[in-house]
Amino acid sequence: MVAIGILRWSFNYQREEIKNILFSRGISISTGEISNLSEEFLIRFYAFHKRHIPQMKAIFEKNGGIRLHLDGTGEAGNEIVFMAKEGATGITLDAQTITTENKKYVKTFLQALKLLYGTPIVIVRDMSTQIRDAATDIFPGVMQQICHYHFVKNLGTLLFKTKYAAFRKNVVSKRILSQLKQTKADICKIVSRDTENILVVAERKWIILAIEHLLICRERSSNYPFVLPYLEIMDRISVVKRLNSRIYEWNLSHNLDCQEIIEFSDKLEAITSSANVNVQYANIKKIWSWFEKVRTILRVGRHLSQNGCETKTPSNAQKMKEDLMAALSDIDNESAARGKKLSQAAKQMTKNCRKHADELFVEVIDHSGNVVEIVRDNNLEERGHRWSRMHIRRRTGRTRTTNEMAHYGALTAIFSNMENETYVKEVLPDVKDFIREMQDITREEICKSRSLIKPYASKEMIRSDVKRAEVLEKFVTSLEDGSSVEDWFLKLESSNPIMTP
Repeated sequence: MVAIGILRWSFNYQREEIKNILFSRGISISTGEISNLSEEFLIRFYAFHKRHIPQMKAIFEKNGGIRLHLDGTGEAGNEIVFMAKEGATGITLDAQTITTENKKYVKTFLQALKLLYGTPIVIVRDMSTQIRDAATDIFPGVMQQICHYHFVKNLGTLLFKTKYAAFRKNVVSKRILSQLKQTKADICKIVSRDTENILVVAERKWIILAIEHLLICRERSSNYPFVLPYLEIMDRISVVKRLNSRIYEWNLSHNLDCQEIIEFSDKLEAITSSANVNVQYANIKKIWSWFEKVRTILRVGRHLSQNGCETKTPSNAQKMKEDLMAALSDIDNESAARGKKLSQAAKQMTKNCRKHADELFVEVIDHSGNVVEIVRDNNLEERGHRWSRMHIRRRTGRTRTTNEMAHYGALTAIFSNMENETYVKEVLPDVKDFIREMQDITREEICKSRSLIKPYASKEMIRSDVKRAEVLEKFVTSLEDGSSVEDWFLKLESSNPIMTP
């Protein structure tokens, strides 16, 4: 069981691969049994983890108390793996798969967590009022720190939701970008002849490259609101337009005729000469500069899982707060001389930041009465979620990842502790025989741990609405005319293997 568990969950071997490895060592075992044993390994490991709660609590107490990070991660429309991590060590304390981040589910999870680990010195969470209220009920009086990444993301959505959508719609309506895409395709079809000037061929290649440089912004996956593709396109158009003008002037002075350069220039001029687009572009660019100033001060990268300054070290809350307040004052002063729309956007931003300032820069006091700095984002949870998804995808492939996450996500979140150096060296130093420890897990512990496994999502027996109605009708007809119901049942079972007699 331990060998299969390590191969399956640490090294991501598929069942057939494990079967072949064991067979080569004289052990014949079915893939079904491999599934059962690998599942039992996770269940036993969870119980093994809970047996070491006293060692974890000793470490946390030595560090002055638990920095509790709470976050739920999952794909839209699917169940959520809700995790609790300790911020100073990165250890996953507990996890559970829940339907939604509704207060009642989160509250139940936190009640169990409190019984096991006690009361934390601070809670780091996202902007969810459900998590906030549940944490307040279970841990009254404990300060709650808003995750900086989630705050900045929420702020960006608030600022750009209507303005950027209108700007994007306006740019797209000019149809210049689609024309540029066609221009690239047309130039690629041109076959250069040996007699053709090499400079003309080179300039055509330059245009293809320039169009790729412009259009790649909207073809990459966007991490809105940290990336605004159409704002970036307009920034790049300004640069490319200047470069294209220099080529055009050089061609004139050297009597070089490249019609494609002229046509490219006309298309770039068409989009940059639109007064409406230019006004929207200028406004969004200014708001974006203010947004970036706040993002940088709060040490938030453009993606929660990226390795950046926001993930590594605790932050000096007082210094960060002073910098933010100074930046907000600068934004207020700058916006006063701007138009109404910019002034409104600036007010919206500064008001939101000041409203949540106390939750953004919580002063954390440890059990010894000392002020301690903490990591003020939930990157810990995001990395844990990505760890689980990455390992599942390697084992099962892309199509089954979401279903497997709902099924085993809570257990694999706990098993991910085995890649945590603090956990291995400081929580498990007394483990002399891991196999013996796993063997000694009791039936009662196994039954409790098994509750973390969620059933696979059920699917319709027959997906076609029309066929389903026909099959329902066919069954009743079979009963009434005395024909074989067994035939009906076998036919249904053959089209739906999960049915069993």
